[in-house]
Amino acid sequence: MNAEQLALSKLLNLAKGYHSALKVPEQSTDWLDIQSSSLLVARLHQYWQQQYPAAGRSYWAIKSWGMLYWQPVYLALISVHELNMSFSLQNFKQHYQQGVIAGLQLSTIKAQYHQNQQQAVTDMAAHLKRYVVKLLTDLNLVARLNERLAMSLLADTLLAILLLHAKRKPQFNIHVMAAHWLHALDISEAGEFIMLTACSDSLALTRKTCCLHYQIGNVAKCANCPKQPQQIKVQRMQQELIAVCYS
Repeated sequence: MNAEQLALSKLLNLAKGYHSALKVPEQSTDWLDIQSSSLLVARLHQYWQQQYPAAGRSYWAIKSWGMLYWQPVYLALISVHELNMSFSLQNFKQHYQQGVIAGLQLSTIKAQYHQNQQQAVTDMAAHLKRYVVKLLTDLNLVARLNERLAMSLLADTLLAILLLHAKRKPQFNIHVMAAHWLHALDISEAGEFIMLTACSDSLALTRKTCCLHYQIGNVAKCANCPKQPQQIKVQRMQQELIAVCYS
């Protein structure tokens, strides 16, 4: 196994530990290739439009966008914070099936290792932004979603993954690294970390952006949904923490 294969193997093994869908699927149908992604992006958007016709244009666009960026964001953060490594996403393919993007394919990567994580963040963020901006351009051919909102949505997901990493690595300086990522991606609007103290001290994320999931009908807003007063939001998050503590 050469150095590139070893780096890829380490990355994929770590990825499965963060999210079970971050793996090569046993059965595959369609692959989203960044070089020719526009047709599949259009199919993705059409699926959610047909699945929830009453949810509205904003929901269809945001749901599609979330599907497009979540896997590369995971891989970017895992690469940096587990391996101190960055790599190009140009050869990264994402598995698509019935409106869901989950599963990946990477034949090889040209890994670049860094002396510190801040350098790794800067380099990996540049690769990540090039990749997702291309997908956003494709999405805007069929649905209007401005870059500022799109990157704020991505930022909230990025912060949530950093929070997951911090729970795995207690010495991780989440506030410093979150600031590095947001600066490197040129994102000015993102959620914030708060400390919940309902039954034990626990860091949590209050989102800046809304996924609009409640618009599909008969679904409550998320506990940390920004479309509710801060007091209600914190109260609901505290209640969720209590449920976890005593489950």
